[in-house]
Amino acid sequence: MFASAQNFSRNVVGAAGTLFFAGLCIAGATATPANAQIAYGVSEAGHRVAYVSYADLNLASQAGRSSLETRIRSAAKRVCSATVSDYRAQTEQQRCFSTALQATRNATMAAIEADKLAV
Repeated sequence: MFASAQNFSRNVVGAAGTLFFAGLCIAGATATPANAQIAYGVSEAGHRVAYVSYADLNLASQAGRSSLETRIRSAAKRVCSATVSDYRAQTEQQRCFSTALQATRNATMAAIEADKLAV
């Protein structure tokens, strides 16, 4: 799936950055079908991306925050997955996953705080 280690690194950075902004991009959505909570694609720069919707969640509740965390983890796993199964690829895949989750923390916290203020 990835042509080189350099290309994989670019995808990691792109995925992390995209996941960070994904919550902000989808924040304006008003109605999302249940099966369309996570959309996957490729950015203009060629990075694999995930757009995670939380428009249908009540982030003021623990259940809503838990659902959002599950969606983010699922999206990060899919964006960071590699078809190569050697040790180096697995290490890079785990690094990508960790970086993506870390990058989404600020956007996630901002969305939760905004949802609390709206209630």
